[in-house]
Amino acid sequence: MLAKKSVKRADKRARQQPSTTNRADSQSKCQHWTMMVCTAKAAYRIKQLQSTTTKSIWKTLHHHNTHHRPIPPLEGQTGFQAKCDVLRNALFPAINSSPRQPLPNNFLSSKLDMYHQNNPITTQEVQRAITNLKYGTSPGPDGISYMTLHHLHEATPQTLTLLFNACLTFTVHPPEWKVANCVVIPKPGKSSYTLPKSYRPISLQSCFGKILEAIVAKRLSQAAIRCGATHPSQMGAQPENSAVDALLRTITPIATAISTKKKTAKSSVPRPAVLTHDIEGAFNQVHPTTLRKVMHQRRMPIYLTNWITEFNTDRKLAFGFDQQSEEPQPYKCGLPQGSPVSPILFLIFSNAMLEKEDNMTVTLGLSHNQSVGEIKR
Repeated sequence: MLAKKSVKRADKRARQQPSTTNRADSQSKCQHWTMMVCTAKAAYRIKQLQSTTTKSIWKTLHHHNTHHRPIPPLEGQTGFQAKCDVLRNALFPAINSSPRQPLPNNFLSSKLDMYHQNNPITTQEVQRAITNLKYGTSPGPDGISYMTLHHLHEATPQTLTLLFNACLTFTVHPPEWKVANCVVIPKPGKSSYTLPKSYRPISLQSCFGKILEAIVAKRLSQAAIRCGATHPSQMGAQPENSAVDALLRTITPIATAISTKKKTAKSSVPRPAVLTHDIEGAFNQVHPTTLRKVMHQRRMPIYLTNWITEFNTDRKLAFGFDQQSEEPQPYKCGLPQGSPVSPILFLIFSNAMLEKEDNMTVTLGLSHNQSVGEIKR
């Protein structure tokens, strides 16, 4: 506000008392104000990109007009299809094409045998899933939105229930639901945008499939807790363990340590610290065959195990940018990005490594420095 008032005063002075000095002062202050506005807008746009979600991605892209800005050459490739291949190899590497050490029989234990349990999906489950949808998100390749499915369920509540039960009963996940459109947006603050890692992929999948996946994810989460396939302290993809709980479990011991240090005059009291780790390409590391064996040895419901195997088979992805889109291409890259069921499946997969750290690191395909400490809890 002060800078704006200074610009107005200098402009008024230059008009009422025209002189070289006053005009130069007015022009200088106007240029300074313009630079401040541009800097503020750039900071705001970067903040928007960092906090964007699947619900706001299209609005953000439209605001920045990035769909009219072509992606520069990637690793020397200038053609559209060549850029797609570069992005696919970098963002969705075919890690699962290489063989892995098989999981030994009876290697993992189970707290509860739920192998033969099979409960049909109820209309109430479908209703809860539809109620919790994030309306306004972009639809997948089929163009069917959540709002359309919401109206369909209101008109005929049994339709989706019968459809989803048939998928689980006959172990089917339609091929149309396995196709995703992938939009890439530039990550803010990168020094060069000629590298594929400078872009963030946003996968847009079928809303039909994501409703079923949300229902299966909740069932998997409950079964994993009962079978011991996930750790009780896990702060994600599990009920009654929210971000608030994770924050309290982090702050409380730190506050206690700080309080103890203030009361104690000894300098030997350890200082509180927080150590965080991350696994690069975590979903990409999940091998479908190993995941199936982990779920089988945990004695999780066989109908869920079989459906997950079908869910992870023959998936396709199509990139779209520079106002062009390619034909869907098959890829083998662990768990699909953007799926509601992927987080809980990764927890089931990685918890086996936590339980059997010495041997499971190699079996699961994670390097040694990506062991226990790097699984966030």
